[in-house]
Amino acid sequence: MVNEARTDVEIGTEVLSANRRPFVLAPFRGLRFNPETVGDLGTVISPPYDVLDAEIVRDLEAANRRNIVRLILSRRFERPYLAVRKRLRSWREKGYLRADDVPALYLYQYTADNVTVRGLIGLAALRGESERVILPHEDVMPGPVDDRTVLMRTTESNLEPILLVHQGSAALHTLLEQIAQERPLTEFSALDTSQHRVWSITDTACLGLVSAELANTQALIADGHHRYAAYLNLQKELRDPTAAPDGSPWDYGLALLVDQHDYPLTVGPIHRSVGALTFSDVQELCIERGDEFATFPDREAAFAAQAANSTETPLSAGNAHPGDTADLGSTGHPGDTGKASFVLSDGRSWALLSTPRTHQVDAAVLHENVFEAWQIAEEQVGYHHSLDQALHTTARQPGIVIAVHPPTVQQVMAAAARGVRMPRKSTSFAPKPRMGVVMRDLRDS
Repeated sequence: MVNEARTDVEIGTEVLSANRRPFVLAPFRGLRFNPETVGDLGTVISPPYDVLDAEIVRDLEAANRRNIVRLILSRRFERPYLAVRKRLRSWREKGYLRADDVPALYLYQYTADNVTVRGLIGLAALRGESERVILPHEDVMPGPVDDRTVLMRTTESNLEPILLVHQGSAALHTLLEQIAQERPLTEFSALDTSQHRVWSITDTACLGLVSAELANTQALIADGHHRYAAYLNLQKELRDPTAAPDGSPWDYGLALLVDQHDYPLTVGPIHRSVGALTFSDVQELCIERGDEFATFPDREAAFAAQAANSTETPLSAGNAHPGDTADLGSTGHPGDTGKASFVLSDGRSWALLSTPRTHQVDAAVLHENVFEAWQIAEEQVGYHHSLDQALHTTARQPGIVIAVHPPTVQQVMAAAARGVRMPRKSTSFAPKPRMGVVMRDLRDS
């Protein structure tokens, strides 16, 4: 399956213009927590900002007041990220954070949920979408883009690397395997029991080989579309117009580059909640559109009905990875039958909605067909990485939750290679890296 996806991406390069610039992952002086002053490094890292909930944040801050969440999340009473800028500079002055003396690429390996991922952390040179060098696959929302833009502008830092996937060469694979046999720069276990190891690559010959092997690569944005859009905003706004191409610090953004062939990530679901909507509303809307709406006594019965209505082909036999059905409780893709089906809940009751399939990806059917017809406003929609997390929203205010089946990795890569954007928050690549392992302060450039 991965080889097929690679072909899709490589086909996309054939139509590139002659002015395509190379993919660049540049070394930099990494900003890292100092264990001598902050203590256990496992207590200062966190999951990405967009998967955090209040309970996780409380646990992380209770474990260590210097946890990275105090830099990547804004509090409403703080003027937007001014307090974070002050905190970041204070932490540097007090030695909680320190920049490495020599620019480096960082080989980062983490193991979470019994899956090991290894990739390179460096500064990705920004490329326009038309160059087909760094490929987005999802639309973005203005709010999160503006939020990350403000954070990076105010702090002059990249605190959270975006996640890129590509297909690396055999030579690059061999080099990274050799480096991983050496003693790591640091290693630790996080509060969630995930394991982390980091190596620093400063040797000129090694860096030259990495640069040469990556020049022709094409990378997919797996996680961090809003941060990448913020990188581009800041480049337009803040780079010195007299600087040479790739000559300004704002021409780069912090990234983790993972070889999808060697360390395949899986795609999990991102579910939706819709506020100010009830089952009665949905039933009326379904009658108007001719969609099917059936209620069930419990969660298990609703998912069983969805599985029964779906194709006979199980996910494991198709273009899917283990874990694609996380939270869905179904072994069959609810597509390829002419209809897309979604399990719904209002927090008490469960139902199955079936509607004509207008797109291969379920999230696209939901947004471009169902939500459009229902006249759902963007501010009504919430995005959740687990179904239980989504259901919590119905306890606070009336609304419904919609379980959304994820696309496959092949679908994502093929769409990106064609320049097609999926609806925002269509994918959740996993396992995700942790934030706070290696950061970037632009003042160290």
